[in-house]
Amino acid sequence: MGLGAERLAEILADVADTRVDLKRRLRMELAAQEGAGPLTVEIDKRLTAFETSRGKITWRVGPAFIRDLDALRDLVVARLAPLDASAATERLWRFMAAAPQSYRRYRERNGELEAVFEHAADDLGELLAPMAVGPTSATLVEALTSNPSGWKVWLPALLRRTSKALAEDALQVMRERRGAVPGWITLVRQLADAAENVDAYAATYEVAATAAPHVAVELARRYLAAGRVEEAGAVLARSAPKPDRRGRLAEPDGDWETLWIEFLEASGRAEDAQAVRWASFERTLSAERARDFIRRLADFDDVAAEAKAFDHAAGYRGFEKGLAFLMAWPALPEAARMIEHRSDEVDVAPDQAELWAARLRRRFPKAAHLLLRRAAAAAFRRRDFKTCDRLSAEAETIAV
Repeated sequence: MGLGAERLAEILADVADTRVDLKRRLRMELAAQEGAGPLTVEIDKRLTAFETSRGKITWRVGPAFIRDLDALRDLVVARLAPLDASAATERLWRFMAAAPQSYRRYRERNGELEAVFEHAADDLGELLAPMAVGPTSATLVEALTSNPSGWKVWLPALLRRTSKALAEDALQVMRERRGAVPGWITLVRQLADAAENVDAYAATYEVAATAAPHVAVELARRYLAAGRVEEAGAVLARSAPKPDRRGRLAEPDGDWETLWIEFLEASGRAEDAQAVRWASFERTLSAERARDFIRRLADFDDVAAEAKAFDHAAGYRGFEKGLAFLMAWPALPEAARMIEHRSDEVDVAPDQAELWAARLRRRFPKAAHLLLRRAAAAAFRRRDFKTCDRLSAEAETIAV
């Protein structure tokens, strides 16, 4: 550039005199050049300021506050950690402990403050990875119990970077600790997942709670991942849909049904899994279920099954849902025939009618025209004359 290092330094110093945050960062960078000791002193000053400040942060100065906080995090990680990893780890623990004070001072709007601390938790996890498990897990549990609501958000980021052994040891420390705090169970579950300890995760639920499908799904997913197939089946069976007073089964929860299919496959009951997939498709018109069913069939059988699925959708009791399946697959010839054969039942939202008609008009103009006309008539009956006119005008552009 031709300015030279000295001239650039002079310009930077002049600018720093007008910007407090820049002047502070410059001072810290200079301290880093002198070693870990001087840099730690400067970092501690800023940490103390964040820990002790009480003034509210307005929305006007909020962005500067976030930048200042994140700059401090970056300084600890990028500048202090290479010089003294232990000192950097201690400062990041302090940084995380100062979070409640920061939240009291600044009411964030877009999650920017949370993102800073989640990033710091990720950094902290990386620094903790090579350290001894015992002392680290005790410090971690102390942090968790001092701010459980915050750590419910940040803990997964930290655990992604650390070892399974740390999570397991932290679980043990929490078992030995007396007096649970609000949010305790969530933290235990996060640690159990990181430790791949299914039993510790399951122990956070009362036996009665496992009858709820959403709980059974969480447990079964983990049992299957651990290869404990029979236990997955048992917990799913306890939460299976029960018949009502008339003997009719309630519709199964979609996630529960998915795990039940996975259990059947894992236990070698492929035909039973296929039967559940098809029954689920017939009930819900789930394209995912239909595709899963069809791709497991032999050649030619899959073609027949696809045709059967199209026939079922075309005759489905809910016209719009059946047509939506055919349009999304896509099965446009079948969709066009459905519209023409069930023209008296056409009941489609205006935006869907326009979208589907646009896709049908080139190859199946009659069906596209009919779809728009029926949607226009429905709009007229609702006295939505503007929509009626728009749909009618669009229909007129289609040569039948």
